[in-house]
Amino acid sequence: MSRTALSRATAAAAAALMGLSLLAVAGAPALAGPPSDEPVTVATGLNNPRQLSVGPGHRLYVAEAGTADSCTAIPGAPAEFQACGFTGSVTEVRGDAQRRVVTGLPALFFNGEVIGASDVDVRGTRVSVLVGGLSGATSARASLPGDYATFGTLRTGDLRAAPLTPSQLEGVADLAAFELANNPDGNQPPDSNAVGFTALDGNRWAVTDAGGNTLLIVGRGGERLVTTFPNGAPVPNPFGEGMVPPQAVPTDVAVGPDGALYVSQLTGFPFPTGGSTIWRVTTGGQVSAYATGLTMVTSLAWRGDTLYAVQLDDANFFDGHVGSLRRITPGGSSHEAVVDGLTAPYGLAIRGHDAYLTVGSVSAGSGSVIRVDLR
Repeated sequence: MSRTALSRATAAAAAALMGLSLLAVAGAPALAGPPSDEPVTVATGLNNPRQLSVGPGHRLYVAEAGTADSCTAIPGAPAEFQACGFTGSVTEVRGDAQRRVVTGLPALFFNGEVIGASDVDVRGTRVSVLVGGLSGATSARASLPGDYATFGTLRTGDLRAAPLTPSQLEGVADLAAFELANNPDGNQPPDSNAVGFTALDGNRWAVTDAGGNTLLIVGRGGERLVTTFPNGAPVPNPFGEGMVPPQAVPTDVAVGPDGALYVSQLTGFPFPTGGSTIWRVTTGGQVSAYATGLTMVTSLAWRGDTLYAVQLDDANFFDGHVGSLRRITPGGSSHEAVVDGLTAPYGLAIRGHDAYLTVGSVSAGSGSVIRVDLR
């Protein structure tokens, strides 16, 4: 998910992710309806829901990282990293009905945070699923058995065979292996946790690796580095003396109306308020700031020429996650709140006038999707 699970320096902060209550929102489940000033719940009972997308037939697809019900130590990894079985999934929401169309994806637990399925996209009958990496335990992946090998990979499958298991998903990119072989940001140990992607065409995807601080173009021809994002300016350490340069922690990527890639940033510990930037990245790798003054941004989506972003937390990471959906002002540092007071919002997808957000994103069994009218 974030650099909170990407560096042992953030262990105490990551523990604060758990135990957050789900936002209560009124309304019967529905994927469409008349304009409303209040969010409407369209899916419930989700396990640590992260990114989501709108597929054919107005169906929603939600990546669920899974649960930490039964966890064991990972051979060769620090004790704070634990493998938690195969509880990750992708849920399809069709009207009032929900079903898990991908099951058995691996889950990792690290000091209060579950890492696993992080993003999903559906084109036609083809589903693409991004499974997050092992974070600071990336080099220990080879010590894990069976389907744990899907950690840190992008995989595709045919929904006509749903529910799909990992063995029915074809691997098209291995982000963890790329990080181990190249480690572009030079941090030690190698750290991979790919959390966001977007399809560029039928054979290529742009992927953000929050652990590796990178943006990659991947496909069946391999993985190519587009850019590495730098650390932020040092800020005071809230748990001790001295200054800390926050890691970049890129979280999501979206193709803009100009054809450039736009990348959201969470930042790492200590998650400075107003310290997040949305970056514009050209196909040639030129990076510039599109918007600043944001905090803990996890997801992006365009509606025409307007960019929207989700802030996991609008203020201080350490006071509990109360975030918002923001309408981004190009080149600005102040951004209008479309809806705020959301508990742990994370993913964003837009279709027409409707924005869909995952909330309760650090909740096992009580995560939800809500619909927000953008008119």
